[in-house]
Amino acid sequence: MDEEKSQQIIVLTDFTERSNIALDHGILLSEVLEKELTIVCLAQEKEDEAALHEKMKAITKTKNTVADTKVLKGKFTVTFNEMVPEINAVLVIVCFNNADKKSDFHPARLLKMFRASRIPYLFVNKAITSSSLYKKIILPIDASKETKEKVLWASYFGRFNEAEIKVMIPTAKDEYLLRYLSNNLKFIKKIFKNLDVKYNVLNTSEKLEKIDEAAIITAAEENAGLVIILSTKSYGMIDLLKGPRELALITNQQQVSVMCLNQRDDLYVLCD
Repeated sequence: MDEEKSQQIIVLTDFTERSNIALDHGILLSEVLEKELTIVCLAQEKEDEAALHEKMKAITKTKNTVADTKVLKGKFTVTFNEMVPEINAVLVIVCFNNADKKSDFHPARLLKMFRASRIPYLFVNKAITSSSLYKKIILPIDASKETKEKVLWASYFGRFNEAEIKVMIPTAKDEYLLRYLSNNLKFIKKIFKNLDVKYNVLNTSEKLEKIDEAAIITAAEENAGLVIILSTKSYGMIDLLKGPRELALITNQQQVSVMCLNQRDDLYVLCD
């Protein structure tokens, strides 16, 4: 029987200082979550793959770390999602380029590439200044059943990094929404208690549709490592024209890192 592949954290690189920041986050999280690291670059068909692999290897040497390297060509949406199960990836990390709309690392382009992803995608916005960065995680909660996936990812930080999870609850008047919010909170308390995860619940006056924005502000105020959100499940006309709501969240002025999870039933999970 074939030996099970080790799980990988992907760091996307375009060989800029932004990508060095993403790699630093990847190195830290590979240690925190006890996973291996793969650096991936997006290349044009004519680019020399061997030279790109050497360039990525040189970066890992500079960072004094060990990582596999991959070069993606073709339609990146397709090749990225094909690569994920091949290398047993569980998370992708990227530092975006919001200045150049034609860049493959522009956040709107990245969101299109990740839209069908079965793994979370973490947008990091600034350099790591403390090894304790991921010791506090902000978890905004809504009334959807998919919010349970966010809870599981928050629990990984609580278990592997002894992080404190701040659970933010919106306000709602509709009895249907209140019931599902209550069910999600019961699930959170049960999971976190069973896994011995430190957490506290913050009942807010924020409306359900604004709880993610409030979480960004709270994360900035409390110097939290990241906010975990759900991506838009179905795009409407405004999403297609201006980008989905998470575009504004990941490009927040506070430079808070944001982890997005797609709302689907076949997401990859971490091995314990």
